[in-house]
Amino acid sequence: MKFFKSKIFIFLIIEISIIIAFAKAIIINTIFIEHENTFFYGFTQSLFHDSIIFFFIFFFSYISYIKQIHYLLGLLLRVISLFIFIFYISDVYILLNLANHLTFNDLIKYISYVPKYLSQNYSFNLIYLSLLVLILLLSIQFVLVKYEIKKIKTHIYILILLTILLISNFFAQNGRYIHSWIYKNFILYNYEIYDQSKSYSKKFIKNIKNSEKKQCKKSENNTPNIIILMVESLASYQSDFFSGIKNWTPNLDNIAKDNISFTNFYANGFVTEDAQIAMITGELPIYAPKAYSNGGGVSFDGFYNIKHSLPNILKKYNYKSEFITSSDLKFSNTGKWAKSNGFDYIEGSEHKDYINKPRYHFEAAADEYLYKRVLNRIEKQDSNYFLFVKTVSSHAPFVNPENASNSEEETIKYVDKQIELFYKKLKEKKFFEKGILIIVGDHHPVIPLKNEEIKKFGLYRASSLVPAIVVYKNKKILIKENFQQTDIYNTIKNHVFNKSCTSRWYGDFLSSEIKAPKYIFHRRGDQRGIISVFSKTNDFNVKLNGNKTRVINNKSNNEVINRINYIRIQRLKKEHKASNIIN
Repeated sequence: MKFFKSKIFIFLIIEISIIIAFAKAIIINTIFIEHENTFFYGFTQSLFHDSIIFFFIFFFSYISYIKQIHYLLGLLLRVISLFIFIFYISDVYILLNLANHLTFNDLIKYISYVPKYLSQNYSFNLIYLSLLVLILLLSIQFVLVKYEIKKIKTHIYILILLTILLISNFFAQNGRYIHSWIYKNFILYNYEIYDQSKSYSKKFIKNIKNSEKKQCKKSENNTPNIIILMVESLASYQSDFFSGIKNWTPNLDNIAKDNISFTNFYANGFVTEDAQIAMITGELPIYAPKAYSNGGGVSFDGFYNIKHSLPNILKKYNYKSEFITSSDLKFSNTGKWAKSNGFDYIEGSEHKDYINKPRYHFEAAADEYLYKRVLNRIEKQDSNYFLFVKTVSSHAPFVNPENASNSEEETIKYVDKQIELFYKKLKEKKFFEKGILIIVGDHHPVIPLKNEEIKKFGLYRASSLVPAIVVYKNKKILIKENFQQTDIYNTIKNHVFNKSCTSRWYGDFLSSEIKAPKYIFHRRGDQRGIISVFSKTNDFNVKLNGNKTRVINNKSNNEVINRINYIRIQRLKKEHKASNIIN
């Protein structure tokens, strides 16, 4: 115990912290910006931004060891220091594994799932357990130790360190480099993304106008049976056909070659809920301005009870709509959301057919069992039907259900194999004689981007590209125009109606003349509060900030800014909360 009451312990903590900070700076450069010639800049900026974090960790700790400070106050200061350090380590872990900073909104949303995530991603053997126990003991000793700093020399050493840390922070640059969000510490990052919570003034809301102008024409009325197969974390880089980067989906690639496929198809958001919102309601997953509007804590908020949802529209044509997944329907209130938007039948991980089956992420059984359930539901249909199928097996952390291997490649190959088996079963059941199958990824995996995809597609497009395939009437078309998940909604709606409507915001890929939208929208996960917008001629990012919402790093586009503002204001009005949120 004498060791822990000595200044050696204090300096040991300092040394460990400095090593972690340097390691983070090096790893960030290796993983995130190896494709850019910015190593020295990125390395130093990471340290400069983190210096203020360690300043407060060491400052509170230092004050707690001064003789004149009451022991209980010192105890409190050390607890605060410890929590800051824990948040810092958590942020480093999330950056390296999920290519995101720690956000307090996500913390609220995922906190209950963290233990299971860790247990799935790591096997806690004796080494891990021993390390965990050691860290716990060090933390307890750090908080409870009654050591007092007495020597003037020790005071001087620590004050010099604090001064260096404080001065270093003045060299932290805010945005000189386009991807500077990576280097910022989690406190500054959370402060900056709070801009998306800033609301609009009453005058601004009163003057906002809808910029959508639709072009409509009569079309053939079709009522095919419809299956949307939304595949978890299926991204373009995993496919040789869709990217030429990896060759993990040979079966999916063969399906794509024989049917309608898209080489420039985009997810409208970075989480599964965003994809569901886009394809089921036709709305862009852009939330109203409030504290937890970026998905943390209130997933689907503002997107319940959408009257023009696909299930509600299809009811008019005697369709039965079903939402089928092997996932936990309670997570993110998915079951309640699906019910509110008109699905007649909703099924998740609780189904009896999954009893005694191995469970993975979100209590889900493997995809092969989900497809059996879907085929079972198809056999029970006695009228036109719409099935929305949500897979889970390819969610990170990647686990191949066949051998429990933590390999992305093996997991995606397993998912690919199951898609092919499902596709063949549909053929055997003659589904395609009067049916349409849409296979689409929900979003890019929440892991660091690979250098190959960044070089090929660019950073912003790389994180939003997903494969999309339509199997219908033996059509074989390669579509190179830009399409997005909301276009699936619009195309199905148009196809069932005898009226095809498109606009600058909505396309139709099954009309006699393929119509792509002018603009593609993607709600970013790495830079929260940023909407990436893609077009044929220009790509730019829009920063959400109430009245001051603007284009960054490019020329302004009033048409797009007005559209985004209009959508967010409509969300406010639909939620009947405008009086509490509007300034």
